[in-house]
This record gives sequence, structure tokens and C-alpha cells, in this order.
Amino acid sequence: MLYCFLPLLHYESGLTPLHCSFGRGYSDSPADLPQDERLFTTQILLALSSSPLSWTGAGSGRFCLVGYSLGGGIAAAFASYFPELLSSLVLLAPAGLIRDSAISFQSRLLYSNGLVPEMVLSFLVGRRLRAGPLIQPKPKKQKVNASDAITEELPTQGQANVQLLSRAYPNVTVPDAVYWQVLNHVGFVWSFMSSMRHGPILRERQLETWKRLGKILTAQKSLSPAEQQAKGLRNGKVLIMCGNHDSIIVREELVEDATAALEGNVEFRYFDAGHEFPSTKYDEVAQHILDFWG
Repeated sequence: MLYCFLPLLHYESGLTPLHCSFGRGYSDSPADLPQDERLFTTQILLALSSSPLSWTGAGSGRFCLVGYSLGGGIAAAFASYFPELLSSLVLLAPAGLIRDSAISFQSRLLYSNGLVPEMVLSFLVGRRLRAGPLIQPKPKKQKVNASDAITEELPTQGQANVQLLSRAYPNVTVPDAVYWQVLNHVGFVWSFMSSMRHGPILRERQLETWKRLGKILTAQKSLSPAEQQAKGLRNGKVLIMCGNHDSIIVREELVEDATAALEGNVEFRYFDAGHEFPSTKYDEVAQHILDFWG
């Protein structure tokens, strides 16, 4: 998500979700560090090393990593640095290749350090996040306003009844969770802003990272089938899913840029939905992942 990192780690025992990233949910916010790919990669390594399961090391095998939105950009960066730890990589509407031209001037001004006092900025961003879902989806060609980005993964009016986050707690909704965090988590708004400023979101900052992953996948093709099974990513490709109507991660731009950066080592799946599709099309998403894993 553009405000929340929720990858999944797949191991022999099944799927294990990592907790939301620093400053989200109930986690603390390290306000003295920029929320960039280095911090998020460190958090993945911390989650792995603190787990009662042995995710890495001799005899442990490797794990599958799934990342959504900002989590997709983080997962791609992690894979480019630690490909030997992964057996598969799945990205859902991933950030990391959003074109610079898609970001509005207002957002550039709003999220530039020092141009707007932090207290004023926190108030404005918090007020926007508390507003909840958009009444109508934004046109795909409209430039992205960072303070609106969080609402793009919420259902538009009339869709809220199908965005089920938990069968055990059907009363918990994404707008409610965001609203609670803004009101109760002092580090949430700062973490959101820091992610927008420093996180693996824009193509101009992340293109080389994706290219590095592409070179790794191309090099994998020279391995024997046994070596690929033991060392390489499954199928020698990354699986990317996206929504046809996503105004944040535009399908046409993502397909073009990801295909080029990953040197063609990628498969795509599409949904008749927007940025929120992982929480509204969860059965289909899960089936595509299982099919990819084979």
C-alpha cells in the first residue's frame, strides 16, 4: 500500500504476514530515520531473524515474498539485494516505477522538506487521511496528489460492502483503520509523509534497482534446471498484478516500464478494478499466486 507495507512470506508451514511497517498499526515510528528502502529492507531482515521459524540459512530453504503497493516497491528492492533468500516474488500494484511526470506540483511542494512547516504539513495530511474514501474515482490521466494517494486503495462509494478485510472481524474496514491511526498513533502521519518523501515509489529513484533485479533474472537463465530450482526465482520471472482502473499504478505505464527494467522476465495478471483490488478480489489474487507457485 502507499501507506502500509504488508508483504507475505511463504514457508513450508504456510503463509505468514509481516506486521505493518514502522509507524503503522501498533508499531513504533523511528522519527530520526528516513523511511526509505534501506529502513524497510532492514525491517524485513529483522522480521526474519526474530521469527521462531528458520527462514534462512542451511537447511531452511527459501521463502516467497508478496508485496502490495509501497510494499511492492520494497519487495522489489529487497529481491534485488537478497535474491538468494527468495524462491518467488509477487508484486501487487507495486510502487517503484511511478513516473515522475505523474506526480502533481502540489505534492512536490507539499512533500519537499522545509518548504512547508512540519506542523502545518502534518495537520493538512492528517485531515486528508481522516476524510476517507473518494466519492468518485480520479481519472487515470490526472496527476497524483500524494495526500490523496492513500484513499485510492479504499473502495469508492457503493463498493464498501465488498471490501472485506477479515472474515473474523467483518466490522473492521480500511477507512476505520486509517482513521484510528491518524487519531491515536502519533507517528503515523509522519511515517506516511516520510514514505512519500523517501520510499521506493518513483521511477526516477528506483529504476536502477529494478534493472539490477532484471539482470539477476536474466543471469539465472544460464543456470541448469537443477541450479535454477535451488537458487533462482520460480519460473525465472516476477509475477505482477494490477488493476485496469488504477489511477496510482497505471497499467500501461507499469507494463512498459517493468518489462523493460526486468528484461522481459515478468508475467502480468489484470483485474477489472482499481488500486484496491487485493482487498476486493482476494480470492482471484490468491488463486493467481497459487497457480504461479505451481
